[in-house]
Amino acid sequence: MTTQSQDRLLGIAVASLIAAFGGDLLGMSLLVTVGVASFFLAVAALLALMTASLVVGLSQLSGPDMHAPVPAEKARFPTLDER
Repeated sequence: MTTQSQDRLLGIAVASLIAAFGGDLLGMSLLVTVGVASFFLAVAALLALMTASLVVGLSQLSGPDMHAPVPAEKARFPTLDER
């Protein structure tokens, strides 16, 4: 499950790689520099966002109840003498 922000960052990373390759083919070193820098920034932001969403998801999991059970009243079953 991905969020819309993760999809956008992944799109930015792919677009910046395409821009870097295009800049290399065209011989434009500035476009290559901008493409590579934006790729690494997008990947770093994507990693941070995925880590944060993982931490939030794990903190919202409902695990086993680790608290001591509340003592309930004992049910009184009739014994042979009380019948």
